[in-house]
Amino acid sequence: MKRSLLKKAAIGSLSLGLMWVSSGLPMNGTALAESSSQSETSETIKVVYGSEASFQKEYGEAFSKKFPNTEFEVISPGAYGVTNYDQLIAKNSPDLIMLTPSDYQKLAKANKLTDLEPLMEQSDYDTASVYPGLIDELKKQGGGELYGLSKSVQAKALLYNADLFKKYNVELPKDGMTWEDILKLAAKFPTQGDKNSRIWGLSAFGSSNLAMDIARTEGLTPVDPETFKVTANTPIWKKIYNMAANATKSGALDERISLSAKSYLESSPFVTGRSAMTVSSITELKNLKAAQSSKKIKPFTLGITAGPADSDDRKSTGDFYTSDILAIPAKASNVDGAWDFIEYVTGDEYAKAYYGGKSVNNISLLSRMVDEYAGYPVDAFYQLKPNLDAHLNAQALSLKSTEMETYFRSILGKEITLLADQKKTADQAAQAVQKQAQATADKLAKNAK
Repeated sequence: MKRSLLKKAAIGSLSLGLMWVSSGLPMNGTALAESSSQSETSETIKVVYGSEASFQKEYGEAFSKKFPNTEFEVISPGAYGVTNYDQLIAKNSPDLIMLTPSDYQKLAKANKLTDLEPLMEQSDYDTASVYPGLIDELKKQGGGELYGLSKSVQAKALLYNADLFKKYNVELPKDGMTWEDILKLAAKFPTQGDKNSRIWGLSAFGSSNLAMDIARTEGLTPVDPETFKVTANTPIWKKIYNMAANATKSGALDERISLSAKSYLESSPFVTGRSAMTVSSITELKNLKAAQSSKKIKPFTLGITAGPADSDDRKSTGDFYTSDILAIPAKASNVDGAWDFIEYVTGDEYAKAYYGGKSVNNISLLSRMVDEYAGYPVDAFYQLKPNLDAHLNAQALSLKSTEMETYFRSILGKEITLLADQKKTADQAAQAVQKQAQATADKLAKNAK
């Protein structure tokens, strides 16, 4: 393979929104077929990435086995910052960039990106096994045109212990359940016994995090990123506060207690069969697979359903995100080469190699659907239509103030605890969250100007 070129500009630190998470994709190339359609003429693809070494390890080496006449010029964002793509594109003329949804929106609105649909039609790009609804959502966020495709996504599903449901005669979860449905099921399990030995209805990271998860699923954000106005004292937010507080008060929520053990596997109530349900990404499947080899952990029958769903549309969810939207700048000189790369990285061949790799410590759910992972079916993770609005608002807020969500979660945690302890009503808690959060937002708004 030819050695790729490296831009001599200094390589600065790269934001999480720009970097691609290391996937552990095996790079031995045994699963990659040589391309017969590529021209014998060498070509260079100029790509924006954190460093040449990380790009080559993640993508370049594997791609070059399929397209041996391709070289990569890796351009570091360096001093351009996390959002100044105008200067970066103007100075370096890259062929390929990777964007967060927020940057994708901005560049699409400014007509700085190439419409990918004509390229997809020319190459007969297979959309049948792409995450359902993802292309439509990217078109929506792009103002009606498709300017990018995502390699991976962050989606969740409801995992449950079918043995516990059978033992306690509780009806099994169904696809499209809302958080309210899930919490009602969780409350049907027994709550007696010591926390280190009893059964729990649901595993979650505490009531305040549960409240934020519910809000995100419903497409809600507590602070408007443009005006810094807090909307935490509304009927829907009060309902969320009550749901989270009642989950704790009833004893259904395990609050992510850590059992006395040396490893995560042995300390997780769900993995050890002591919790009936949890909402998780596919990383929990990896944990369950690892637990099968432990003599200390008794295996159980795992069920997976699509959810939680938005209560207004049980076929969609707002708890969804993607941070690596691959796009081609409007004035790119090597559009064909960049499209070859996007088509490969978002295609079936890459997905098979990715999931078949031996190193899966940082595994992500690819946008190209597969049947199983770690021996478990994963179709439930792909069933709900994505809505990026809530995450876009959260990201826009974090760009203006990295502290606001942290402060809000802290305020929320205190008030929900008081609500669960019956020291406040939902109205009083909502008023307190609104007042304290708005005071904090007002201070941060001044600093953001």
